[in-house]
Amino acid sequence: MMKAAVLLLCLATLPCLPVARLVQEGEDGFAECNEYFHQGSPPQGFAAPSQAKICQKRNGETQFATLYDTQGRVPVYSAFTYRPGAAGDGGSWMIEPQLDDAGSSLEEMTNAADVAEHIGNLGANQALEEDYASSDYQPGSLHHGVAYALTNTLPFTPSFKEKWATDVEHLIKEGLLPYCGDGEKLHLLVGAITSGLNMNDKVSVPEAVWLAACCNILEPWSIGFIKQTADLDGLEDVTVEELENKLPAGVNLFSNQCGGGTTHPERIKVSESLRQVEAEPPVKATGPFFRFVQFFVCIVYEIVKSLMYLVWFLVKQICNLIFGRLYWIWTAATTYIFALSKVLFNIPCDVLRVFANIICGFVRIINNILSVVCMILRIPVRFLHDMACFPYYTVCAIPNVGIDILSGIWGVFALGFQAVFGAFGGSFSVASFAGSRFVQRFTGPFEGHED
Repeated sequence: MMKAAVLLLCLATLPCLPVARLVQEGEDGFAECNEYFHQGSPPQGFAAPSQAKICQKRNGETQFATLYDTQGRVPVYSAFTYRPGAAGDGGSWMIEPQLDDAGSSLEEMTNAADVAEHIGNLGANQALEEDYASSDYQPGSLHHGVAYALTNTLPFTPSFKEKWATDVEHLIKEGLLPYCGDGEKLHLLVGAITSGLNMNDKVSVPEAVWLAACCNILEPWSIGFIKQTADLDGLEDVTVEELENKLPAGVNLFSNQCGGGTTHPERIKVSESLRQVEAEPPVKATGPFFRFVQFFVCIVYEIVKSLMYLVWFLVKQICNLIFGRLYWIWTAATTYIFALSKVLFNIPCDVLRVFANIICGFVRIINNILSVVCMILRIPVRFLHDMACFPYYTVCAIPNVGIDILSGIWGVFALGFQAVFGAFGGSFSVASFAGSRFVQRFTGPFEGHED
């Protein structure tokens, strides 16, 4: 605990040390380091569970943003803007403690030796200086920023490390800044394409490194560069779209393709300049007179260039004003004619629609009147018809009713007559049978009967 307190006190009393923090989940992009991306939007398509976002600071000011791959222990890409004299001034290599220990209270970059005993699994998710021991590689910075941040370095050979640093410096100063004007508007992305090989079975070795630039001016442009680690002198210039095709599928480096994907306005000259620098050593002129002439020529060149820019700007503004007004007048005239034609065409349609609605209204009124009349007349007509038919049906029904009554009376008498005679006949039959059985009991059966 005492050593940790002393370490924190030392860090607080050294404002020149670099400061970096991991961007936590829920924060927008790279938090305060979003300014280094075009329109504040980081590249899309690099997301992976093993990646961490780092916002690098120095003296309280942001320096660059890095997307770090904790599995390969190398940066995926780094975003920055060019600042003259921002190269690292040496010193010991710094690591990010929270990459290996998410619960660490050390939110700033520090020397690995100072936190080795406080971080149990130090080096599990990031490269350390001792990982480069017994190898042919050295930690090489991706760009001209703080060179002693190990989270911004890759395994480079000594020759490639020096060549890449020179190429990046010359490329930005000679090929990009003169066509963008303001370094703050030149958004730079630099990253690596891994080869599948690991240094000491731990740190991924790059196959190539790339740089993408987006100049966010009135007419934005973009360009990309790729350098193979096996080709020390080669440097290929490509469009940003061609560069994205060499990266993982779905990668989008700049928001809105940096002005629709318009490439560098002087791409051919930049390529020729790079090849010329690589092929010919620079010729250094000496002598005060030549330096005075060079200085005078530079002044005249800058004045002429500024005047040309001013004339071109005025011409563009005048053209935009004229063509803008003409376009506005054309749009207003066509819109007015179209609206007037639509109104004139709708007038007869509306009149016909009104007449049709009036006729339909009269038809419905007549229909309702007839319906009411029918409802009123339907009840008394039926009643009168029934009253007129009542005597007819009543008189005609009297004979039938009388016949039915007489038939009923006759049926009653006939039934009674049949009942009386039936009763007498049945009684006689019973008495005759009973008498014959009685006589036979006493006299015996008759002979004639037996025969």
